[in-house]
Formats: sequence, C-alpha cells, structure tokens
Amino acid sequence: MKKIITAVLFIFISTSVFSAEPLVDVKWLNKNLNNKNVFILDIRNKIDGGSYETFKQAHIPGAVHSDYLKDGWRAKVNGVIGQFPGKKPLEQLVGSLGIDNSKHIIVIYAGVNSTDFGSAARIYWTFKTLGHENVSILNGGFKSWKDAGYKVVAGENSLSPKVFKASINKKYSASYKEVRNAKKETNGICLIDARPNDFFKGVKKHPALKVVGRIPNAVNVEQQKTVGSDGFIKSKAEILKLYDAAQIKDFKGYITYCNTGHWAATVWFALSEVANIPQVRMYDGSWAHWESNPKNKVISG
Repeated sequence: MKKIITAVLFIFISTSVFSAEPLVDVKWLNKNLNNKNVFILDIRNKIDGGSYETFKQAHIPGAVHSDYLKDGWRAKVNGVIGQFPGKKPLEQLVGSLGIDNSKHIIVIYAGVNSTDFGSAARIYWTFKTLGHENVSILNGGFKSWKDAGYKVVAGENSLSPKVFKASINKKYSASYKEVRNAKKETNGICLIDARPNDFFKGVKKHPALKVVGRIPNAVNVEQQKTVGSDGFIKSKAEILKLYDAAQIKDFKGYITYCNTGHWAATVWFALSEVANIPQVRMYDGSWAHWESNPKNKVISG
C-alpha cells in the first residue's frame, strides 16, 4: 500500500512540474482537443475588442473563458495598479475555472496585435510564478485557429471547479530592491524598458500614472517589435536580432519593465521563452511602482 501511495504521489508531482513548450500551434491544439489533460483558457478582453459575449458567439471547442482585465488576474496592491494579486486569490481564481495542477494550460488570446499578445504573456508568466510550469500559448491566438478553418462553437462557459495549489517560484520576477540596484558596474543586471520609444523618452505616459520618463540605466526594447502584424510572436532568430541590436550581450541578467507589467511580459516572454536567453525576469510593479516613490530617480530624453 505504501508503495502504491508513493507511486501515485510521484506521478502527481511529475505531472504538476512538467514544463511544456512555451508555444503550440493550431495543428497541435487540434490534435489534442480531446486530451483530458489539456485545458483551453480563452482570455479575450477589452484590449482586443473581446469579452465573454464574444466568447459565447464563437470559441474553440472545450474552451473556458476568463477575462484578463476583469476577473482578477491582476490587482491593485498597496495603491499600485496591475500587480500580481497573491497566492490565495489566484489559487481561488484558477481553481474556480476548473484548472487543477495536472492540467496543461493553453492560453488563447485574440491574435490581433502585440498588446493583445501581452495578455497571454502576462497570464503565462503568472502561471509560471504560481509554480505551474505546464502552460503554453497558442501562437497566433483565436484568429489563427479560425483562419486555419478549424471548428468553432458557440455557448456559455462550462465550469467544473477544482482545487489548484500554488507554490510561488520567485525566479521569474525581480524585486524593487533588485531593480534599484541594477547597474552594470555593480552587478551586471540590465534593465529593459519594454514600452514604445515615446514612453521611454518621456514624451508619453500611461493615463493612470503621473510621471513621465524611464528608470536610470534602462535600455529600450519595444514590445511591439517582438510580435508581427499577424499576431504571431516573432521567431527566435528575429528576437535575437532585436537583442543584438540593443547591444546588451555583456550583461549576466535582465529585468524587463513597462508601465504596469503588461508589455514587460511580452518582452520577457520573447527573450526568455522564445530566444532562450538566461536570467531574464520581470519587474511586476514596473513604472507604476517605481513612480510611487518620489525619491526614485527618473530619466527623460
């Protein structure tokens, strides 16, 4: 009996820590539609012009919808918007959707632009941070599924709540202290500002934030350059060209940030998960957290 319990525990642990490929394509998903361990998570939201109503009109068979903007994937924490909500709230959210630790989650975004891809990248990063490695993004999103001519269905969410247990993995995120100390001459950590160049230069700002500019010592790798106009994230070779152009090879680690940790997730995903560059993390607080301390230095121009 003891041996059986040990074997079952081994299988459970092995399944829960399995690291899936970061991206899957529509052919793979079509072949795995009836795989009981695959969970299709449709996150379409206002960013892409989608909603639960859009989901009800047409979605991939078996998919469950959760609105990226409305359902609690990010939260205001200590007055700072767009933050990781914490272990317990996310365990409750994920479990309520019918996801347990055995599931291979396939994140479905709309597939219309880079900011839309950011929704998928942020949720992918969230699952990784929760200790759930078995997660992938459907490259090209829902649009690529429809364009390929695969079946779509209409109807409501069909939820069967499960128990999801998280174990926070800190290797994907950088603390405020680490960001503050990220200087090449002291620890070789490169800050990467993922925002469009006008934000980086201090010409534009997020409507919910107050201060323009960038964190000292940051370089700019614009998120929109990592995703094609077709909604697909670019290839490893294309992303490595962006990395080379930024002239940041000599650093031993990287921290991405943006306004609220959305665009930063895209650049984190591109560098870490697609280009396989080691030691890339994301500053969840991003500019919203940095500007909350008036003592923090800001650079413009």
